[in-house]
Amino acid sequence: FLIAFILIINGKFYSSEGISFLTVYGITVTSVILLTFSIAHFKYKDPSIEIIEKNLNKNKKKPLISCVLAVYNEEKHIEDCINSLINSTYSNKEIIVVNDASTDNTLNVLNKFSKNSKIKILNLKKNIGKKGAIARGLRIAKGEIFVFTDSDCIVEKGAIDRIIQIFMYDKDVGAVSGHSRAWNSDKNIWTKIQDSWYEGQFSIKKALESSYGAVTCISGPLAVFRRDAIFNFISAWEKDSFLGQEFRFATDRTLTAFVLGSGFIGNKLKKRYRNSWFVKSKDYPTKHWKTIYCKSAKVWTNVPDTFRKMIKQQIRWKKSFIRSIFLTGKFYWKKPIVPALLFYLKILFIFLGPFIVLRQLVYLPLSGNIIEPFLYIGGITFVGLTYGAFYKLENPNCHKWIYRPLMSLLSTLIISWLIFYSLFTIKNMKWHRG
Repeated sequence: FLIAFILIINGKFYSSEGISFLTVYGITVTSVILLTFSIAHFKYKDPSIEIIEKNLNKNKKKPLISCVLAVYNEEKHIEDCINSLINSTYSNKEIIVVNDASTDNTLNVLNKFSKNSKIKILNLKKNIGKKGAIARGLRIAKGEIFVFTDSDCIVEKGAIDRIIQIFMYDKDVGAVSGHSRAWNSDKNIWTKIQDSWYEGQFSIKKALESSYGAVTCISGPLAVFRRDAIFNFISAWEKDSFLGQEFRFATDRTLTAFVLGSGFIGNKLKKRYRNSWFVKSKDYPTKHWKTIYCKSAKVWTNVPDTFRKMIKQQIRWKKSFIRSIFLTGKFYWKKPIVPALLFYLKILFIFLGPFIVLRQLVYLPLSGNIIEPFLYIGGITFVGLTYGAFYKLENPNCHKWIYRPLMSLLSTLIISWLIFYSLFTIKNMKWHRG
């Protein structure tokens, strides 16, 4: 990687193009990738490992946790999801399942768990969406810690236990993200590609942010929050609006932003929603919370198994990203300089990326430069192979690392353009689960 990095820099400086904006852009992107990989590999330490190995929570009472799950038309997966929560090694828990007016066989599946004393099932008569359903569940939740997962996920037995150990040890931690992979990764090439991508999103990008206590997205497959950190902001989250209307997406990013920004925007939010039950019932003090990532807390999620479904999901995620620019972007510059700098550079890269693709693969060939497109594709493939190498390090017995370059090509050549489609259709709130 270092050799390639040096060659790229020298090639840019000594090319006929000379030093230009695109030269600086290329070197900056390469440097960011190098920095991200380096920090993720050398600086990040799984916070649960030392706590468990050294028994640092000895004699501490384990808190009650509330596992809150919203479900809508998931008859194929919901039973496995609930069983994974039941079978968790963490015993001091309650499980609250909110059936958001499902129209399939979900209700009959949920009835199988009606006799389990640790499970409470709320059946809503009208569909109110994921955030609204979770808010209903939180109204009756008694736990000090809230555990969220998606209804098509399976949580590993020891994952919740590992995360709760972190909360018990560090009172400044407001939220923890688990490590997600594709549950259906062996189904076809699309699920294999996504599985290789998920690994890097968590073990590299979240690891970097976690090293500074500033993870920007506590992801839905396994998202765990301290009650004190989010309770007063549930109404603001549930009723989140953007450009004058309800914003149904960005559920994970928005809730994370409220925790990250508690010390900056918390009092303003509580004042705005002062008549909300979530504020009136108990007023928790705002605080500069840490948001971190636990690599050893594993969860598997069902990913889209067709290209069309994958694109629809990516559009929803792009809209969520645009929303986060105007929420997290307001205060994230106050966080440690490394993750803050990379956060804002990422915004720049995402909007400039498609224009770079257009120049390299369309403009330059039409201008007579037929070599540059091949070099550009080679560079993208190289980055994908580097991510693939990290995938192989994390999963030495798995061959799916070979699909990572395909995801890099797909992301650069096709998915990157979705940011503009998402921007122009930002008010279309039709939910595509994928």
